Amino acid sequence: MMISNLYEVRGCRLLRARGNMRKNKSYIYLFSIFTAISLSLLLVNYACQKKEKIYVIGYINPNPEEEEGAQGFLRNMPRFGFTEGKNVTYIKSETKDTKAIEKALNDMTAKHADLIFAMSTPAAKLALHAAEGTNIPVVFIMYNAVGTGVVKSLVRPGGNITGVQLRGSTPKSLEFLLAVVPDAKHIFVPIKFDTGAAKQSLDDLKQGSAKCGLKVTVSEVATVDDLRAAMSSMPGDVDAIFMLHSWLVGSNMNIVIDNAIKRKVPVFSAGHVDFKNGVVLSYAPLDDRSGLQAARLARAILRDGNPPSDLPVETADFFLGINLKTAEAVGLKIPNSILQQADFIIRE
Repeated sequence: MMISNLYEVRGCRLLRARGNMRKNKSYIYLFSIFTAISLSLLLVNYACQKKEKIYVIGYINPNPEEEEGAQGFLRNMPRFGFTEGKNVTYIKSETKDTKAIEKALNDMTAKHADLIFAMSTPAAKLALHAAEGTNIPVVFIMYNAVGTGVVKSLVRPGGNITGVQLRGSTPKSLEFLLAVVPDAKHIFVPIKFDTGAAKQSLDDLKQGSAKCGLKVTVSEVATVDDLRAAMSSMPGDVDAIFMLHSWLVGSNMNIVIDNAIKRKVPVFSAGHVDFKNGVVLSYAPLDDRSGLQAARLARAILRDGNPPSDLPVETADFFLGINLKTAEAVGLKIPNSILQQADFIIRE
């Protein structure tokens, strides 16, 4: 009986040992599977990180002397996840030479760029022509996209192109001018036709001035010396100077402002928000903001997969800037009703 009990005890122990061994093998098996899955996930994640797409973006800026619009596009792209040297390579063309731009565009299409950014009307037209027959989308910043035939409409641009239109601030700028200088009869416009926007914005100004009964004297200049001469010979009955989209004039605002202060004539602008440079009142696009809008459209195309033809052309955001220091220098008082609308004010 004792021997029988002994065998039973030993048998139970043996069964328990075998059971424990089976459990241990199950645990080891499950642990091995878990480890294998974890390692696989880590390897997949690593591979995905290693294979992050490197975007190739063409960049056409025929006015490299300007520091904002096109540069604003570059500055704002990292905000939307596109960082040069990390996941973006730019093919840049920063020259006015048409043949050089065409050569750069051929390089962009040959390298199958993911997108081409074009600053100005001529650049947008060249980019659109170069991208014809390819799937390369074009994003632009320009003055008048519909009037120049670059897009069919603002809502449905058509083709493989969209962007930001700068046109639209001139009528309101004239309203501000007449609110600040209600007796104004004669405005003076120094300009060089160095961009497509120069002529287009002048046409808008002439149309608006005709409705307001304002006389417009246009002084076309070709060089900085021409600008100095034009400002020195400005008619004596001019009530205000009006600035439009002209790179040469805009890059030499000190000449305009110095002469304006001497003659006690206020300067207004519909080309850029130039209040920091001494313009009394400017109602216009803030170029860095226009660059941000273009960068946002690029993101919508590259990351979100939207066809450019389905993305409406955006009108640039306009901002009101006032320089009270210059206003005081020319003997002008800005009404409180206008000051309350300002986005930016320089007081001293």
